[in-house]
Amino acid sequence: MSLIDQIREAVVNKNLIEPFTTAEVKSWIIEYEIVQDNGKEYAESSKDSILSDSDIKNNRTSNLNKKVLTSELNKSSQKVYYFLPTE
Repeated sequence: MSLIDQIREAVVNKNLIEPFTTAEVKSWIIEYEIVQDNGKEYAESSKDSILSDSDIKNNRTSNLNKKVLTSELNKSSQKVYYFLPTE
């Protein structure tokens, strides 16, 4: 299962609460020992970029991540992310 799908599942299971930051996702990965399907840990660059790469506001054409998130700045000027509603 892809990392973004694992994050969505964590939100559904309330192991990760929306809105969430990259730092919160990284803590969740450590706490729940989240790994790739092959058992290897995710690269730090993958952890750093998964949310922004999955944001509908990120229009880079070379990025193939599913665009399933939206983002905004919270009161502390941190970027926070939400999943788009599913149909």
